[in-house]
This record gives sequence, C-alpha cells and structure tokens, in this order.
Amino acid sequence: MSLDKFRQAWKADASRLKVTFDAELLSQQVQQSDDQFRTMIFWRDVREVGVSLLLIPVWLVLGIGFSLPWSWWLTVPVLLWIAGFMLIDRKRHPKASSDPGQPLLFYAKESLTQVEHQIWLLRNVFWWYLLPFTISLMAFFVHLAWNLTGTWWGCLLVATPFGVFLFYTYRKIYRLNQAAVDEQLQPRQEHLRRIVATLESEDASDAAEVDELVELVSSLSENDPKIEGNPGAAEWFENWNRIVPSWWIAAMILLPTLMAAYSGYRFAFDKAGPVFFQSVVMAVIVFEIMFFGRWYLISKRYKGQPLTGTSSKRLGGPAIVVLITLLVVSALAFAAIFSFVTHASSKASSNAEVVSALDPPVNAGKYARIAPFTDVRWKDDLPTVCVAGDWSQLKSIDGISTEQIMSFASEQYGSLARKRFTEDLVELLSKMGHDVGWEVELNLQFPDGQVETVRERMTAVNRRVAGIHLQIRTQYNLSQETPDATE
Repeated sequence: MSLDKFRQAWKADASRLKVTFDAELLSQQVQQSDDQFRTMIFWRDVREVGVSLLLIPVWLVLGIGFSLPWSWWLTVPVLLWIAGFMLIDRKRHPKASSDPGQPLLFYAKESLTQVEHQIWLLRNVFWWYLLPFTISLMAFFVHLAWNLTGTWWGCLLVATPFGVFLFYTYRKIYRLNQAAVDEQLQPRQEHLRRIVATLESEDASDAAEVDELVELVSSLSENDPKIEGNPGAAEWFENWNRIVPSWWIAAMILLPTLMAAYSGYRFAFDKAGPVFFQSVVMAVIVFEIMFFGRWYLISKRYKGQPLTGTSSKRLGGPAIVVLITLLVVSALAFAAIFSFVTHASSKASSNAEVVSALDPPVNAGKYARIAPFTDVRWKDDLPTVCVAGDWSQLKSIDGISTEQIMSFASEQYGSLARKRFTEDLVELLSKMGHDVGWEVELNLQFPDGQVETVRERMTAVNRRVAGIHLQIRTQYNLSQETPDATE
C-alpha cells in the first residue's frame, strides 16, 4: 500500500475518533529518508577526507622540491587534522544498530540525532575546519612576504592581497554552510521533532494527530536535503557522466592537452621561464579550453533539466580519467608557479642560493646575498654607508672594525674588495670566521661627530639597491667617494 493511498484511505475515514494506522509503512518511509540522508553525509565525508589525504603527498613534493620555508609544512598537520577529525567524528556517531521491525519512534529519534549533529558541525565549521587552514596559510603567506621584502611594511603590502583573498573565499564557504543549515537541515530537524512529539503524545491515535503525522512523514521523504548545497553522489556521478560520456569525448580533452604539454617542452623559449613551467602552462591552457568548453556546452544543452541521480549509479571510466587529469593538472599548475618563482629568484641572485629568512644566512655552503645598508661610498678605503636613509661612517660590524674587514677583503679579492664588501658582505664576514646573523650591530659615526650603535636587519632588498648604485657609478665612471652634505 503506497503512502498516497494510505493518506487517501485515512482521510476518507477521518470521522472516527480513534484509528489504527500502518506504522510499519511510516517507519519504512522515515528509515528510507534517513538512509538517503546518511548516504549524502557519507559521500561528503569521503570527499573531504580523500582530498585532505591526496593533498598531503602533493604538499610534501612541493615543499621538498622547492625548498620552501618551514611555514609551508604547517598545512600538513592541518590536513591530517581534518581527515582525522571527520573519521573520528564518524566513529563517535555511528548509525545505531536496529533489528527488523523497530517502531517508528526509534527511527525518528535516530534520524533527529544525526540531523542535530550535522547542524552542530556546520554551525561550528569555522572552528574545526576554516580556522586551522587560515592560520597555516596566512603563516606561510606572511613568512614568504617577509623573506621577499625583509621589512614589516613590505611584508604587509605583499601578504595583504593573499589575506583578502583567503578571507572572501572562506567567508563564502562559511555562508554556504550556514545557508545549508537554515534552508535544509533546520526544516528537517523541525519535521523530525514534530514527528517525535506526535508519537510520544498520549493522543497519537487521534484523527488530527495521525493526519499531521502522515503529512510530516510524507514531507520528510519527498524533500530530502542536499548537504552543504552539493548534489548527492548519484547526481554528482550523473553530472560528470554527462560531461564525459564516452572515450571519444575524453580523447578530445586529453589528447590536445598532452600535445600542448609536449609542445611547451619541445619548443620552450629561453626567456619564458623553466621548461617545466612552460610545458605545464601550455597543458593547463589547452585543458581548460577543452574541458570547460565542454562543460559550458553541456550546461546549455541540459538547461532546465535538473539532475535526478536516477541514471547514474557510478562514475564511468572516461569521466574518472578526466577527473584524475583535472586533479593532476591542478597540482602541476601549483608546482609550476613555484618553479617559475624559484627560477626567477635564482636568476636575479646570480646563481646564489635563496636562503630562508628563518635559516642561518650561511646555510649548506651557500651565502645569503643581503646587506644592512642601501648604498656605500668610500673615504680612504673605508666605507661610509646609507642606513635607513642617513649617511654615516661605518666604524664596525658586530664588533669587527671596518679596517680589519677591508684589510681582509683586499688580501682576498684585491681590486674587487669594495665590490665584495657591498654585494657579498655575508660571505666576506663568514670567511673571516664570524658567525653572521640576520641582524648585525653597526657602530656608526654621523657627520656631526655623534657615534651611535644600532642593530639593523640585513635584507636582499637593501643589497640589491646597494648593488644597483655601485653598478651605475662604475658604469658611468661616477665618484665613489663620501657624499657631501647636499646628497
């Protein structure tokens, strides 16, 4: 007997004060709705855990391959936390075991418990999901910005766009979750609460109560929610199978992508970055054109025909291959960006190793190309430096007199002593046996005779500016002597 026929039969006999209703039929409806709800939750958790675990090896490869700073690794425990949290959460909230023929009240209470737990998860998604990612990613962005600039204002300028992007992205995710609670989960919760209240009522067999009960169960089963605004597994399968229904369509997407990747490798330009970067860029561009072009055509073709999930129980082979390709291309695109940045940094520093700002300036036999000053002039072969915009005679660095430093530089490099002092100060001090840090103590004597000791951070930006000044004066035969008061 279907639910509609039962409802009609009940309404035809509504004049009776007490009725006997088919509780087994209603129990099956509630159980079926609960099973569908759990299936949606299961596939959501599979996606979250799967993506988290898939990103861990990607994070490891990128971090090791590009020698990224330690803050990059903060996201690995976050990914483990997300995967572990969801697995433990499922373990702590399993489906209650039930024997055949359990009463309707049992299934209603069990379904209500699950819905209330999902509401709690989504209401608190900021704390257990978004906040850990925010902390780890912003730590990396700030660290990276600090390495590039070496100043707080420069760090703020570089990191702010990343922070704004992260804020708006996570705000959108948070609002989607809250909308799912308000529009889908809370109405379901209210229906289940009314079902439980009706069944626990002493008047559960009254005509009005039974009629309301049938209506509630009918509404519950006919309007099963979609968690987080995403389609269920069947609808998701159907969507992908629409986009890539055959191996012919898959080939139309994949073959041009592979040909583009080979072309980027085979015909790479010397000035366009690493060969890997060029190959990946070509592949990404062609893949996006073919894949999203196909996606657009399918969306136009099936406009007004919503996904039903009845025609697809699993992903087809062609769709699986294209989906895997999408994930691989995305990971390679991220790796290619870092490859380009690393290549550019390496080239700009004349084959010098880029040293992390939180590692020693002398690391693994490589010397950070940094300086505490932005310009250097000379008087009797002793340096006068520009620090924070002010000129002063440099008396010592970390207690080592400039006479000792320049005497050692002249012995080691001869006529290149001034150049090495200006551009390779870390290497020069290190070869003198001094343990160089990122901050140095400068003893400065100003034109008015005042002597001051300051601690100044050495940065790559300072060194580049000092090097440019030296190059310009050398190229145009300008004076390198101490500037007068007008400069």
